[in-house]
Formats: sequence, structure tokens, C-alpha cells
Amino acid sequence: MRLTLLGTGSADGWPNPWCECASCVWARTHQPRGQSAVLVDDRLLIDFGPDVPRAAARFGVSLAGLRHLLVGHAHPDHLGPEALMWRSWSTVADQPLDVLAPPAALEVCRAFIRRWEGREPGADGSPLRLLTATAGEPVELGRGDEPRYLVRPVAARHGDADIGPAVLFDVTTPDGSRLLYGCDTAAPLPPQTLTALAGRAFDVVLLEENNGDRPGFGEHLDLPSFARLVAELRELGAVVESTRVLAVHLSHRNPPGDELTRRLHDLGAEAPPDGTILDVPPRAPSRAPSVARSVSQSVAPSGSDPGRPPEPSNRSVSRPAPPTPPRRVLVTGGTRSGKSAHAEHRLLAEPDVLYVATSRPADGSDPDWAARIQAHRDRRPPGWGTVETLDLEPLLRSPGPALLIDSVSLWVAARLDEDEPGFEASVHGLVEAWRDARRRVVAVTDEAGSGPVAPTAVGRRFVDRLGEVNSRLAAEADEVWLSVAGLPVRLRPAEPAS
Repeated sequence: MRLTLLGTGSADGWPNPWCECASCVWARTHQPRGQSAVLVDDRLLIDFGPDVPRAAARFGVSLAGLRHLLVGHAHPDHLGPEALMWRSWSTVADQPLDVLAPPAALEVCRAFIRRWEGREPGADGSPLRLLTATAGEPVELGRGDEPRYLVRPVAARHGDADIGPAVLFDVTTPDGSRLLYGCDTAAPLPPQTLTALAGRAFDVVLLEENNGDRPGFGEHLDLPSFARLVAELRELGAVVESTRVLAVHLSHRNPPGDELTRRLHDLGAEAPPDGTILDVPPRAPSRAPSVARSVSQSVAPSGSDPGRPPEPSNRSVSRPAPPTPPRRVLVTGGTRSGKSAHAEHRLLAEPDVLYVATSRPADGSDPDWAARIQAHRDRRPPGWGTVETLDLEPLLRSPGPALLIDSVSLWVAARLDEDEPGFEASVHGLVEAWRDARRRVVAVTDEAGSGPVAPTAVGRRFVDRLGEVNSRLAAEADEVWLSVAGLPVRLRPAEPAS
């Protein structure tokens, strides 16, 4: 399966042409994105907004071989019916084209063709065929001896009275590769959709992430709900270790692109630029189930099928493996620097997380401490488990769900009364268990000692011991991050040179 990302942006693109926010300023000078659309094997296109034909031309992509057009709903950034008229002016006007879409989107196509071409779309002998996409009803696309694509529309959480219910597309290509196009939708997905996606083990998932850090705009995903949905898909077996998760339908509601890239990487996802080509190794050729509605009967077009167009030399191919999350991550920072929030974000896309609290329980004697603990609890997803313990070694050495340890600082504070040999033995055991961790773990600590020397003996002992523990854990960590004013800065490994 070959995927060409003709667009990865939102309805208004990224940047919004009228906007001067920091996100748009970054995108304008670094990585502009047009309306989202993906071309599969140069034969099947999902979404077809007004930006798409020009994007294809800009990237040197011919649409002459396009035979199947899938549209998830009737919003104008997903469907530009004028392109059907432009195609009728080309050398492939007499070649077959299927349009598979919900009823409201098909009606947009019919109305445009009636108005501007004065004819009834899909009439006998027409190469254009309009097919209704209904959630839960698989469709096999392909005519005559053409390659077959099995398309399973599933229900989205998107749509209103004007556009009707929207669908997402689960596509199996002729070589058996599997693609999920999850655009547009909010969360949670309908129960019947989750059931349909269970165990699908997709090769690639394109999932919308429109709202970034500014939730509440339309029926779309933001970064936290994107992460939770990816976690749910992992738990269902729809996303597996080899699945590439791509964020699309990106807008200026997201942070600037370099920050977005970092945060998506934490979730095991990525945001390739427009024009990226992904090659997916083939599986065994697929067989359509007997319940699939076949639309593969031959419609005799005049002239021959020109087939797939040659690839221009300026189309670069991307074949990197899916990002693998680091095993051991240490996050340090000052008080209220955002270090705990960063650590929690890194694990939002995990299907199961155990939060390890090393603090003393709130007992009512310290209202401020109780409020801090409650703020941490409120921020954590409801499905996470919690254990309160200072015995970290058994947790690190045993397999299981990802661990979030908050914090190393309180673990050190609980051992201030140990003598030096006893403290050294405790630290040695912790560092050895950290080095040999059997599961993914993110640990939070404090960057103490950056100010004046502590005026008390116990304060100096705490700073000295915490500094030693931090240094030894950092030396065995896959990644180390410093949180400053809410902004995580990677210390190890070093940021790649630009």
C-alpha cells in the first residue's frame, strides 16, 4: 500500500491565512498544511476538499488513475464537487469513477452537476457512479479486472441536521494492507464503531487532531482526547506495535509545529508534512467477506484504462518505523514548573497506567498539601490505577502497565534519617531496578539546589541527596527532560541539529 498525504490540515488550513497567532506564524514560515486528504495506491482518494486538486499538482501527483473517491461527510473542506466537473474536461473524462459517501454528500454532488452541467449524475452510460456509504455496511470497490478495495464505513461522532451522520473509513487494499481514516470525529467513538474496529491491527491510522490545546470547537479531537482515543484503540487491538498513527486535520488551535511534534511523539504518533509518501509492506491479498456489498460489476467505459501514472522524480518516499516510546524517562523541574503535567501527558495514549504516589497521604492537617494532591488526582484519567508506596524496586522489576512515579523527591525525603551506608544501599537498589525496568516508566523529580545554599542542615542534606539520586537516575535514563515555565526542554538525548 502506498499512501500520499495530499493534505494534513483543517478546513482553514494551517496557517489560517488571516491569522497572526504564534501557531500560524510558525506554520507560515516552516510547514504550511492544506485540507486533509490521502491518496491510496494512486487509485483511491479519501476526502476531496477544494485544496486537493491544486495540492496534487503542486506535489507532482497525477490523479488520472483515480477510480474511487471516498467522502466522509458533506462539510466543504471534505468535498469540493467542482472537481468532478474539472475531471470531465480531462483526457480521462470517460474513465470510471466511484464516489462513495453518505447521502448528504452525494446530494451535494448531484446538485452541483445538475446546476453546472445540466445533466443527471450517474445516468446510464456515465462513468460516474454515486454509491451510498452506510455505517456497518462493507462495500467492495473495483470494476472488471481492476484491483479490489474493501471499504468498511463506520460511524463517526460528527455531523448535524445539515450534513447528516458522518462516517470514517476502514480500508483493506488489494495487497491486504489496512488503513483507518478517522476524520472527522469527536470522542468517544460510538460503541458500534469500537466494536467494528476491535482486533483490526491497522498498518496505518490517520486520526484527526483539530483542537490541540483549545477544546470545544466543533465535534473534533483535541490533544488529550486524541491521546485517550489512541489508548482505547491500542486496548482494542486496532492499534498495535507496528501501527503508524498519523495526526491529520491539524489547525492553529495546536501549539507551534515543533512543540506539537514533541507531544505527539510522546503518544507514539507523528504528524508528517503534506506531500509525504508512505510505503507499507504488503500482507496476504484480502478476500472480501460475503456480507460485503459488491459494486464491482463492469461498467463499460469508452477507451482504455491508462492505469497508474508514472511517478515523478520529485516525490520522496518515507519509510521510517513507527516511533517507539523510551523505556525510562526522567522529568525534572522546579515547583509548579509543569513537570508532573508533562509526565502525565507522555502516558495518556497508554491503554493502562499505574500511578505511583510516593507522598504521605493527606490527613487534613495541611489544607495546601491536600489541595495539591487533589489537583494531581483531578488531572489524571479516570481509568488509571493508583498505588501509594515507597517500595519502588518491585514495581520496576516486574512486568505490567506503564508506571508514572511522582515523585523521586518525596522518596528521597522519606530517607533523610538513613545513615550514609543505608542511604547508599537504598539508592543503589533503586538505580539498579531503574536500569533493569521491565516496563515503560516515567519518573518525576525536583531540580533542587538551583538557588542559595539551604540554611539548615536537614535542608542541605536533602538537596545533596536529591542531586545525587537525580544524577544517577539521569545517567541510566533513555530521556531526561527539564520543565521550565511549563515548557519541557529535552536534556538527553540532545535535540538534533536543525
